[in-house]
Parts: sequence; C-alpha cells; structure tokens
Amino acid sequence: MTATDKDNPVRLVTPSFLGLFMAALCFFFAYGMTVPILPPFVKERLHGTDLIVGVVVGMMAVSSIVIRPLVAPRTSSWGCPRLVLVSGLVGAGAFAGYGLAADNVQLSGLRLVTGAAQATLLIAAITMVTSHAPPDRRGQAISYFSVAPYLGIGIGPVLGQTLFEHLGFRPAFAIAGVIGLAGAIPILFVPNVRVPRPAGAPRQPIFHKVALWPGTVLALGMVGAIAMSAFMPLFVSDLGASGTQWIFLAYAAVVLLVRVVGGRIPDTLGPARTGWLSTSLISLGMVGFAVTPSVLGIYLSLIPLGTGIALQYPGLLALTVNRVSEEERPRAVSTFTMFFDLATGIGGLFVGGIVAVGGYRSAFAACAACSLLGLVLLRLFVVARPTEGGAAESSPVETALPSAPVAATSEATEE
Repeated sequence: MTATDKDNPVRLVTPSFLGLFMAALCFFFAYGMTVPILPPFVKERLHGTDLIVGVVVGMMAVSSIVIRPLVAPRTSSWGCPRLVLVSGLVGAGAFAGYGLAADNVQLSGLRLVTGAAQATLLIAAITMVTSHAPPDRRGQAISYFSVAPYLGIGIGPVLGQTLFEHLGFRPAFAIAGVIGLAGAIPILFVPNVRVPRPAGAPRQPIFHKVALWPGTVLALGMVGAIAMSAFMPLFVSDLGASGTQWIFLAYAAVVLLVRVVGGRIPDTLGPARTGWLSTSLISLGMVGFAVTPSVLGIYLSLIPLGTGIALQYPGLLALTVNRVSEEERPRAVSTFTMFFDLATGIGGLFVGGIVAVGGYRSAFAACAACSLLGLVLLRLFVVARPTEGGAAESSPVETALPSAPVAATSEATEE
C-alpha cells in the first residue's frame, strides 16, 4: 500500500456492501427461522422418522455442492447482484413453501431448491465483496460480511420457535418467506457488476486447485463447531447441568465480537499466519471440551474455539482469493465455500460415529486432532506451496502474494 493509499483508504462499508449485507442477513435470518421447526414438522405433520429428518435436512448440502460449478460463469454473464437477487427470491419462495408441502418428497425438493439458492447467493455476494476490497483489506471485508449469515442463523431460530409455538407451522414458514423476500429490496439499489471474463477464454476446470487445500483446512476446523452444535446439549446434561442456550449464546457472542472488533486481524497478521493462529485456537478449544470436568470449563473453552472459528474463514478465504486473478475469483470462492457444506455433511457423520464408539469426550478430542491435521496440511500444502506466479512462500506472512486486480466491470460502464 502506498502513502497515498494510506491517506485515502478505500471504504469497505459502501451502499453496495450494505445492500449485499442486508440481502444475506434477510436470507439467513429466514433460513435460521426454519432450523428449529423443520424437524418437528417432518415428524409431526408429515409423519417422518428420524432417518427421514436427516435426509430432508441433508438435501440442502447436496444441491449446494452440485450447483456451484454453474454459478461461477454466471457472475460474468448475469452479474453478481442479479444472482443475489434471483437466489434470494427463489429461497424466499422455498421457505414459504415448506409449510405447504404435502409429503416429505415435496419438502425434500424444496430443500434442494434452498441449498442451491444459498450457495448461489454466497458465491455471488462474496465475489463482489472481495472484488471491491483492496488485497490488503480483503480479510477485513470478509469478516464484516460474514457477520450477516452468522447473525441471521444465530437469531433467526429464536423468532422461528416463538412463531411456531404461538401460530403453528405454516404461519411460521410463511413469515420466514416474507423476511427472505424483504432481502430483495436493498439489492435492487446495488449497481449490477459483472466479473470480467476474457473473450475466447478456454473452458476452466470445475474446481479451482488454489482453493482445495485451504478449503480442506477449513473443513477440518469446522468439524469442531459441528460437534459442538450437535452434541453440546447432551454433553452438558451428562455433566449434570442445563442451560445449553446460554453456552450457544456465549459462543455466538465471541464469534461476532471477534469478527466485528477484530476485522483487521487477518490483514494485519497476514492470511496464512491467521490460518495458523485460528486453527490452533480451534484445536485448543476442543481439547478444553474433551478434558473439562465442569460447565465452567466449557465456557472457558468457548473463548479459543469461538476466536478460532471467527478468524479461520476470513483468513483462509482471503489467502485463497489473493492468489487468483479477477476472472478466476468466482471459481475459487465457489470451490472454497463448498468445503463448508462438505464439513457439514461428512463431519456430522464422522462425529456421530466417534460418539457412538467412544462418547462425547472422544468426539471432541477427535475434532482437536482434525484441527491439528489441518495445521500440518496448512504448512505442507498452503504456506509452503508455490504461488500462481511460481515463487515459493517460506513464511506464514503473506507479504509476497501476487495482488489480483481489484476492478470489476459495471453495467453502467458497459452500457
């Protein structure tokens, strides 16, 4: 960054950023509303079994992974804001439609639609956010934007459960659809931006190789968060305590605080060093869960775990997008974020298997080992690997990363 850049820093929180932020917040708030009421809806209204609940819930991850290769090219032909708008509208319709599903087959179809909409919205929004941020502030931009989905998923279930208890399934799902629909309003005021694509460019592979190892490290770290979400209530009960909701609230508070107040950390430390720090903290937090004799130990372990989760995603994503060109960025973002869905699906099965064999503490210890494996992979295949320009990186500090162009193509300029 030059002296002029420091005197006149690029604004990250612009009207376009706020439009994308609000669209994502509305979508994930609506999604969060459906989380606590979907399982009882499947069992009580549609007479499904526990297995059917798992299938219906997991359908989202399937379509989210499958749709990704189709989204990246559309950032050039459609433009990022249009993709956000369309996916938000489609998702809103799916949320409202849950309550109208006559059977679990129809509901599974709507979950497939939801997963595709979620993946499309995230890829398009993150691509635009990172395109407008200078390379040395992309981690901060990602940290700020990631507050939207996390806040929505964190608070949405509270409203969803309350509406269900007072109004029933269908009104709760319908209101979720209305909130999702509201996300279309702010995006209407965001100028449409297309990611530039060179004329006659050769067909690219579906997945971007630069994102594969950082994404793998992310998935190994996310397994710990998945284990906490799935088994913390049962683990706390085994300790003879209750009040799991306060544990989850404290965890959410740590993550949001670090992402908002510490938004500059990934750029200040460098994305690779942030990856080292965050992955180590996740492992430390999971070790704390595995050995704690009391609920107090759980709360103390939330500090390193929440801090690590808050920093890992923006740090590793910034590391990824800094290594690719502007036209490659949507494909890299698509590949990287895919690992979140893989972690949700495969990680849940892995943790459940460990619990069945060795109990909750063994599962938490296994999650700590996964994060340690992530550290090894980070060192061997991410930090020490050659960049796209061919120069090897011998330090965790990302000072020598090639800077991708920041400019994106606006329709106003084209037309």
